[in-house]
Amino acid sequence: MKTAHTTFALTGAIAALVGLGLAFHAAPAAACGGFFCGQQPVDQTAERILFEVGESSVTMTTQISFNGDADDFAWVLPLGEVPLEGSLEVWHQQALNALDANTGPVFLPPNDPACYSCVGCNFGGVPGSAPTVEDEGASTPPPVQVFIREEVGEYDVAVIGSEDPAALIEWLRTNGYRITPPMEPYIERYTSEGLKFLALKLLDTADVRDLSPFRFTLPGTTPTIPLRMTALAAEPEMSILTFVLASERFEGKNWANLEIADDQIRYNPTTLFATSVSTNWPRLVARAVDEAGGQGWVTELAGPSSNYVGLLENQVQNGNFATPEDGEAAADLLAAFRAYPYLTRLYSRVSAEEMTSDPVFGRTTLGDVAREHQLSRFVDGIDQCAEGVRASTDPCDFATCGAGGLCRGVSLADATASSMGMSAEAIAPGCACLPGATARATFAPDGSPTVICQDGRMSFLNAGDRDEQTGEVLPDACAGFDCGEHGQCTAMNMTPTCVCDQGFVAVGSIDMTTGTRRTRCEAPTEAVPSDFYEKRLPALPSELPGGREVVVAEVMPPVTPPTVTPPLGEFPMPRQSPDLGGSSGPNPVANGGGGGCNVAPGASSAPWLLAWLLAAARARRWRPQAKVSGS
Repeated sequence: MKTAHTTFALTGAIAALVGLGLAFHAAPAAACGGFFCGQQPVDQTAERILFEVGESSVTMTTQISFNGDADDFAWVLPLGEVPLEGSLEVWHQQALNALDANTGPVFLPPNDPACYSCVGCNFGGVPGSAPTVEDEGASTPPPVQVFIREEVGEYDVAVIGSEDPAALIEWLRTNGYRITPPMEPYIERYTSEGLKFLALKLLDTADVRDLSPFRFTLPGTTPTIPLRMTALAAEPEMSILTFVLASERFEGKNWANLEIADDQIRYNPTTLFATSVSTNWPRLVARAVDEAGGQGWVTELAGPSSNYVGLLENQVQNGNFATPEDGEAAADLLAAFRAYPYLTRLYSRVSAEEMTSDPVFGRTTLGDVAREHQLSRFVDGIDQCAEGVRASTDPCDFATCGAGGLCRGVSLADATASSMGMSAEAIAPGCACLPGATARATFAPDGSPTVICQDGRMSFLNAGDRDEQTGEVLPDACAGFDCGEHGQCTAMNMTPTCVCDQGFVAVGSIDMTTGTRRTRCEAPTEAVPSDFYEKRLPALPSELPGGREVVVAEVMPPVTPPTVTPPLGEFPMPRQSPDLGGSSGPNPVANGGGGGCNVAPGASSAPWLLAWLLAAARARRWRPQAKVSGS
């Protein structure tokens, strides 16, 4: 059986590698009712991909979002086969938004009267039928074959292949893709497996603020995500959301299929009767996946697609849409629902070091899965409806520090809270990281700032590396970045992160106007057990070579600055005084807000990138976007 390959968006993955800012922009909410105007909260950081599985083909739709200059954008995706002729097209971001918002988990209040006291708490060419020969006089196939070259929507598209990884790397570099030596093994692996590559760039006339999801059809009936390439610079604990429209339910075939008991779901009582109920669902998913070895799926919904056909039909017939584009998106989504009788929604959260295999999906005879979850009054012996629970809710119940982290609350000093844009009254979640890991400011699934511990070995663009295309030495992304007196900055794929002194935890914030990310090492309200630091990150598997060597000392670095300055690229970087006003090095904003992924203020944002996003070595600028809200 042929295997159909596709990919998904990955938060900050290669965006950090190539210095691109990516952000998911949802359609503005409108005062209307229906499938396209619902307000059901969604995981704002999730990477979304839709598979439509037919009798002999798989159609894949992947969201693409980007913030920067058009000539900085580039995307390369491994494929099992050359896409079917005429199948390349763009689709509607609004359709993916609405699909997500209407199929996600719904949390029902506890069936206990005591809990109700909280009420009021507040690509123009035509694809060729044969490989294009770059040297027409050649008697043997060229080292790199160009199967398709055309324009689709706002994209310049090429489908290429080669049996020689060196030739493929040279082709990519010649065409403006940045590839450093640590990336080459990943290219070689996919090339040795006979995969083709889909490459996208933007046309000169394209507006980077309005990129469309890309859609294509491959022969085969097995949806696959080429995840290994994404490990080149994935955001830690990335949310991956996969939809499968088919004739029956689908499940993970080489990753574990996990279940989460409703009686383990914690919730914030102040949001219980609000529009959006804040729960620890994303944390429970992350923990279950970590316990499964970092590879697993939770089926959030499985059932007949007819459940949604009526809703869409009514809205299409009434024409009740905020914009004409929403109406077009609804019509196309309705056609997809009508063509495939069954919908499965699967969710996972993974980090780069866990991306050792490409997840495969297949049919299952298991039954339907409802999206509704009944919340319980008591969870682990804690009465969630008791008086005073609202004031004592532990922020670590709703935070994820990753497999290499431990959460502790932090009471911020007024000055620190103010500098990070936080309230000094609240207890903020902070993360202590295992030796060899570093804290990265990023976004939680609800869109709020957080930090997650990231494996320091998974950095493939480091200060001091020489760009293979321009010959320029990559700058130090830590210049001007301040982790506080109890932390040292180390750059992960050109993104500043913080290694905190033993006993201190990292707290993160993000300026929604500039996109600037800040991380500070602070003292926690509860001590971090000393034996926590005796643990070590697991050895990287042979399938996943790291980007740099990280040597972990038996004793954590001293609080005072080292007298010998380590060479560029060493982990962690030496302490330095903040130079936020006039550093000669790149500042956090110029480097993607210090995080590699920029998000518009108030956006329902999922910064992401697809399996392998490599861009030309060119500086880009942060551009604040207009405020948007989720659909």
